[in-house]
Amino acid sequence: MIDPCMYLFVNRGLWMSPGKIAAQAAHAAVEAYRISDQESNIFRLWYRGGHYKKIVLLGRDENHMRNIEAYLTARDIPLVTIIDEGHTEIAPLSITAIGCAVLDKAHANNAAIFSTFELYKDEPPPKKDNRSPWQKFKDFLSES
Repeated sequence: MIDPCMYLFVNRGLWMSPGKIAAQAAHAAVEAYRISDQESNIFRLWYRGGHYKKIVLLGRDENHMRNIEAYLTARDIPLVTIIDEGHTEIAPLSITAIGCAVLDKAHANNAAIFSTFELYKDEPPPKKDNRSPWQKFKDFLSES
């Protein structure tokens, strides 16, 4: 059975807002669409089905995103890397997302390649300790 799918990766290490995450995933999806072989049977099935299946996977941080890019490139997976210009909430030239061309999820090679990744699930950013230095010291003393 053929299972057309587009894989996207999002860099959670940037702690982007939900709107920024959506925008970057959308950039990756549009670019992945553009690099897909639109004459292929897989693409036609994906497009004709009208569901446009996408799976969003986790990139832990910039280093992980670079490793994902290298891993997939070495396995001849067509992909595009989204690099942010830094006009809003993150530093310029940050890798925010990766989009992979539409492929057959059910193909044994693709199943093996993508099974090593975990689904993207948002987690809250690390909590900032807003206590004053004096309050931190007092709390430290009370814990001792």
